[in-house]
Amino acid sequence: MEQQNTEFKRNFDLASFKRASSGMVSKNNEVYGDYDYLSWRSRSRTLKDYKPEEIDNIINSGSLSEQRELSRNYFLKDGLYRAIILYYANLLKCANLLIPKVSFGKKLSDKTTQKRYYKALDYLDEINPPILYNKIATRALTDGAYYGLISSLDKESFVLIDLPASYCQSRFRDIYGRDIIEFNVNYFDHFTDEDTRNQVLEIYPKEVISFYRRYQKGKTKTSWIKLSTDSTLYFSILEEGNPTFLNVIPATIQYDEAVDTERERDLEEIRKILIQKIPHLQDGALLFEPDEALEMHTGAVGMMKGNKNLSVLTTYADVDSIVSKTSSDAVSNNLEKMLQNVYAEAGVSGQLFAPTGSQALSTSILNDISFMMPITNKISKFISELLTQLFGNSNIKFTYKILPVSIYNQSDYLTDAFKLAQSGYSFFLPGAVMDLNQRELLSMKELENEVEKLQEKLVPLNSAYTQSGTSGDPGRPEMKTEEKAQTTIEQEASTDKQGGLNINE
Repeated sequence: MEQQNTEFKRNFDLASFKRASSGMVSKNNEVYGDYDYLSWRSRSRTLKDYKPEEIDNIINSGSLSEQRELSRNYFLKDGLYRAIILYYANLLKCANLLIPKVSFGKKLSDKTTQKRYYKALDYLDEINPPILYNKIATRALTDGAYYGLISSLDKESFVLIDLPASYCQSRFRDIYGRDIIEFNVNYFDHFTDEDTRNQVLEIYPKEVISFYRRYQKGKTKTSWIKLSTDSTLYFSILEEGNPTFLNVIPATIQYDEAVDTERERDLEEIRKILIQKIPHLQDGALLFEPDEALEMHTGAVGMMKGNKNLSVLTTYADVDSIVSKTSSDAVSNNLEKMLQNVYAEAGVSGQLFAPTGSQALSTSILNDISFMMPITNKISKFISELLTQLFGNSNIKFTYKILPVSIYNQSDYLTDAFKLAQSGYSFFLPGAVMDLNQRELLSMKELENEVEKLQEKLVPLNSAYTQSGTSGDPGRPEMKTEEKAQTTIEQEASTDKQGGLNINE
C-alpha cells in the first residue's frame, strides 16, 4: 500500500493538474448559452442605448430635436415610461357635448337651423373625437407637441396628416394668435425609393409638393416652408414644446436596472453547485490522478446538463460557500422607493398602478385631470371652430366641449349630472358621462318612447318615490348595504322576520 501511494505521488505534477483542471468547467453553458440571458431586454432592443451621462446632457442642455428623439426612444423601449404617458393620454374619456348657439332673435326649432345642427352631430361621428384626442395627446406628451396638417376638408370628409415632430417647429404666431408651423421638406429625402417618395407626396397639399420640387432643384434658399394656419394643428402641453416627462427617464432606468439586479440575485440563489470531492487516502495521498478526475467531472456534467440551474465542481480540496444574501424585505423596500421616485418625477400617484387606493389617490387624479385640461380645451376649441366653419352661418355657431370625466371620477360626475337634471338642467349631460352622444341619446329615447312605448309597458313598482305621502317628501334615499352600519342591517333583518313591524318602536 505504501508503495502504491509513493507511485501515485510520483506521477502527480503541476502541469498535469493544470491540463486537467482546464477542462473542469460546467458544460451546461454549451446547451443554454451564457448566463447573460438575464439581460435579454437590452440585447433584444433595436433602439438606441444611451449612456447615463448622455441622457443627463440631453435633458439639461440638449436641443429640442435631441430631447424628442430621447423621449420617443424610451416610449418604445421602456414599459414604465410608456405606461405613464399612456395613463395621461387616456385619462379623459372624451365625454363631450355639442352646444348650438343661435343668434339673437333666432330659434333652434327652425328647420333650417336644426338641419345644420344634426349635420354637425353626424360629422362628429366621422371625426371620431376620442380617437383623435388620444392620438394628439399621446404625441404631445411624447414629443412635447403635436403637429398636424389638414390635407382635405369638406362637409363629407376630414383628412388629417400627422407631421413628424422632428421636422417641424413653431416659433411664431399670426395676427390672430394662432401658432405658425414650419415644416422641413427635407423629410421627403429620407424616402430613398422614388416611387415610395411620390406616394407619400401625393397625400400632401399642392403647395407643399410644389415647394419640395423647387427645393430639389435648388430654387429655394431654405428647406423650411411656413404652412397656413388655416390648415394646420399645433397642440403642446408645455409652452416651450419640450417632451413633458423627460425628467422621468433617469428614474425609470434606475428602477429597471434594480429589477434586473434583483432578478439576477434571485436566480443566483436558486442555482446549485454539485461538488464531487476526490477522496484522499489516510496519509493524504490522492486516490485518482487529475486526468481521471477530469473524466469523472465530464461524466457528471453530461448527466446534469439538462438542468440550467445546476453546475458541477470537481475538486481535491475542501470547499465551503460564503453567501452574501440581502434581506428580501430590504431589497423590496429599495425597489418600492425607486418605483415611487419614478411616479414622483412624473407627478402621478403610484397607487394608480397598485391594487389599493385611498383618498389621496382621488386628489391626485383630480390634479392629473387638471393637468390635461389645457390641451383638452385647445382641442375642444379647434373642433368648435371646425364645425362652425363647415355648418355654421349667421344664425348658428357651435361650441364643442370635452368634459373633465375619467374612469376614476365617472361615478361622482354622473351623480352630480343627475342632480342637475332633476333640478331642470341638461338631460344630455348624464348621457355624455355614460358615453352616449347626443344623436345616440335622441335615437334611443325615440325608440323607447315612440316606437316601443316602453314607458307604457315597463311600469315602476310602488316605492317611496312613486307613492305620494302626506308631506309630499319621499324621505331620505335608501342607503346601499355596504353603507349601512351592522346594527342597522341586523335591525332591518329583525323587522322583516316580524312581518315588517319594528318591535322596538
